[in-house]
Order: sequence, then C-alpha cells, then structure tokens
Amino acid sequence: MRSLAPLLFTAALMNARTEATSLLAAHTLKTLVISFNAPELNYLAGHLAHCEALTGFVRPYVNKGRPWERIIERLPLAGSVYARTFGRRRIDDPQLLALTREAAVLPDFCAALLLRAPTWLDALSRPGTQFLDESVRKAVARRGAALASEANCVVAFHGFARDAFKVCQRNGGHAVLNYPIAHHKTHRKMWAEEVEREPAFASTWVGFDHWPEGFEAQLDEEIALADGILVGSSYARDSFIDALVPVRKIHSIAYGVDLDVFSPSGIERDRNGFDVIYAGQLSQRKGLSYLLRGYRKFQRRDTRLTLVGALIGNGAPLVPYRDVFRHVPHLPRPALAQMYRQSSVFVFPTLIEGMGLVVLEAMACGLPVIVTGHGPGDLVRDGIDGFVIPIRNEDAIAQKLELLYDDAELCRQMGQNARARALQYHWDVYAQKVTRCLLALGDA
Repeated sequence: MRSLAPLLFTAALMNARTEATSLLAAHTLKTLVISFNAPELNYLAGHLAHCEALTGFVRPYVNKGRPWERIIERLPLAGSVYARTFGRRRIDDPQLLALTREAAVLPDFCAALLLRAPTWLDALSRPGTQFLDESVRKAVARRGAALASEANCVVAFHGFARDAFKVCQRNGGHAVLNYPIAHHKTHRKMWAEEVEREPAFASTWVGFDHWPEGFEAQLDEEIALADGILVGSSYARDSFIDALVPVRKIHSIAYGVDLDVFSPSGIERDRNGFDVIYAGQLSQRKGLSYLLRGYRKFQRRDTRLTLVGALIGNGAPLVPYRDVFRHVPHLPRPALAQMYRQSSVFVFPTLIEGMGLVVLEAMACGLPVIVTGHGPGDLVRDGIDGFVIPIRNEDAIAQKLELLYDDAELCRQMGQNARARALQYHWDVYAQKVTRCLLALGDA
C-alpha cells in the first residue's frame, strides 16, 4: 500500500504557506538578504520575494539567462564547462531575479577557475584564490551596505554583514546573522587539535593563516551587532553558547532539502554489492582520515567506497589509500542524487559542521546514514535512520558498516526511515521558520 506520508506532508506544507502569507500581510517586513552562494539564503530570499517582503538579494555572480550567457551555453567546448560550473548558478524565479543584485562578477569567475586548477598548481593558485575571495567578499559587503537603508531587516552571511548591519540599525531596523558553521573559536580549536593528531592530513584542512587580517575580529563584531543569529543545529548553537554569546540571540533552525531532486528511485535495489558513499570536500574537517581507516578495516571483496567532492590540497595524504576508494569530483545535484540512489549507505564522520546538508540529501534518497553528532546529530535518530557515532572513531565506522552489510533488511528499513525523516525538512519549512523569527525580532 502506498504511504500517505508524502500527501500529508504536502497538505501541511500548503497550509503553512498560507499561514506565512497571512502573517506577513499584517506586517511591513522589508528585508535585504546578503549571501555568498549559501543555499539557505537563496531559498529564504525566494520565499520573501513571493511574500513581497524582500527589498533586494545581494550575491556574487548568478546566471540570469542574459544574451551573453546564452551565447556561452551554445559554444562547443566552453558551453559544457560553463554548464557544469557557473551556469548552474541559476535563478529561474522571475520575482527573485528582479530583486537580485550581483557584485564582483569578474573576481568571482576568476576565483572559481583557480579552484579548478590542477592540484600541482595548488601552491601558486591558493594565494590567488584567497585574494580573489577577499575581493568578492568586500564587493558583496559594500553593495549590501549601499542597499541596507531601504530595508528594516538585514539577513547577511557571516563575514559580509558588518557594514550593512550598522546602516540598518541606524535606521531603526534589525540585523540577523547567518552563520552556517560552528563558532570560529570552536573551529580554530578543532583545527589545532587535528593538526597535532593527524599531521599527515593537515594540508587538507586549510588553516586560519589564509583568513584576512582582522577577519576573526570582524566576525566577533558582527555577532555582537546581530539582533539574531541563525545556525543550523544544536551543535552549532552550543558552540556559540560556549563562546558566551547570549542564548536569546541564537536561533537553531535546520536547513531544508529539495525533495524533487533528492528522492528514492522507486525501484528496489539489487544486492549485487555494498556501495559506501561520502559527499563533501575531501578535507580533514570532515573526518577524512577516520573514514578511510574505518572503511579499510571493514572492506570486503564486494564493497566499494566512493568519495564525491573537491580535493583540498595536493592529494598526497590520500596516496596510501588509493586502493581503498574511487574519487568523483564535484557533481551537480541531479547527478549526486543519482549516485545516492545507486549506493547502500552514506557516511559523514565530520568533526565540525553547521548541520551537514549532504546528510539530509542522502536521507531523502532513502539511504541509511552514519554520522557524528557535530552538526548532523539533530537530523538522525540513532538506530532508526542510521547511526550517530563519536568523532574520530574509525572503529565505530567499521562496526556500523559491518552491521549494515550483514543485515540487508536492517539497511533497507533504515533507508526507508531516513526518507520519512527527510520529508520533515523541506526548504519551504526552513524559510517559513526563519520568516517567523524575523517577524518576532521586529515586534520585539
């Protein structure tokens, strides 16, 4: 019998949309959103645009379907490259498109090209990328500050917010900081510990020496200025509490998932092997060394580990494990969803995270997941949707993989549970919760 859960969820979502629209009709919320390619802010801006509560959406380059962009798309070689990179940054919503204001288009292009340079150029390309990233950040921040006087609320990505916050608050508005990872003091502490514990993998976690001078002080100032701080998990919230940020400022709202793109295949998967998949940067911040050693302890003749994502550093730390995994570079979302559908289990042993959007996407495709509590712990019901394990624990990774490998029915049931759990996390739900938060801050 077909499950009623998706139908019930759709009905609840439509009711929530109606409620949000009615709520905004009684207020005069005028919001400026300043983003740096953050999916949560993209969806929030779109929601506010449809509710006529958005004054502007400031961000780096976006594909608007302009004549010169359509010409590039038709070029024999450049067109396919563009479609896989910059062309994917599309805004198809005409209401949001009309309110989108780009900044630093050329530096953004150049930085993205350097990121895709061969690994042997890493020593040369990294300083250039850092310079260009800083140029993009400053340009987006300046454009946001110039438009902030038109709004009574500014929602801004961390590191881009300070000047716009000051303008908005001078005019009696309120400032909301989007902070998609744990507090930077927790981040620095974890990085320092890993450099000492796993020196061979230190090059895969770009340290704080690449941050511009005074950047951490700016983050502290933005946190102090903010009337509200949006984080994605209780782990991230607790890191702010540990840094003595007032609890009243912190709002933990889990991100969403595009359930149209990330969904099960609908076809029962044949047990012709056991495919383990990871997605994200190939970085020690994600627990890379523990994943590789844990999988090696578990590895069977009919199993395979696939790492999907950008390689950080020159790849030297991965050489001793080249017989353990296959590497697939960054994929567009539909292709990533297809890889999830072909896999058996998703593993994400991250050390520090805001939430871990890839975990939710894998769950939406019907995969059981093995994660740590440092970000994804709120999403996963331990023993129901998968397993929540301690950080830095390769033995736990091996044991949980072995459990799912030996018990195909458990693996199947956890995958079904994970899909049902993911249905609770639609992007519209995220946008509506944030909107209610903005309204409450305005009333206060």
